[in-house]
Amino acid sequence: MTSSTVLKGSLAGITSGIIMGFFLKLTENATGQKVYILLLNVDFIPVIGKIQWTELIEFIFHLLVSLVLGLVFYHQSRKSKLRYWKRLGLVAALTLPALFLYFPLSVLARKEVPAVDNWEAFLYWSLAHILFAFFLNHLYPVLEKWKS
Repeated sequence: MTSSTVLKGSLAGITSGIIMGFFLKLTENATGQKVYILLLNVDFIPVIGKIQWTELIEFIFHLLVSLVLGLVFYHQSRKSKLRYWKRLGLVAALTLPALFLYFPLSVLARKEVPAVDNWEAFLYWSLAHILFAFFLNHLYPVLEKWKS
């Protein structure tokens, strides 16, 4: 993996992750559905779940996952010279499983998060992940033109 791929993949993942996080925060503020808290929640993870992290640190945890997804997406797209529709398939394969993390995350959380059967919250969660996928896919050609 070249340094250009690492830089551009990281940038795509972090940018998409920021957009997704802000969407969920705004949605939570507007609707009261605790979808942003669900996104940042790590209280069920052994060892790190026992620490009271600040919102910024929890958001950084989210961005680290976004960064990894951005790297995988960008590297695979570039290596395989994927065009739009195949990139769309790749980004769907990387993002779709995250939609369904809503259910175990809702069950495992110790903080107050949306119930596992809260379909309104699941809709917001799904829209946020689709937004992440959209931006990840659409940043690729923009970053490909960018000389690093």
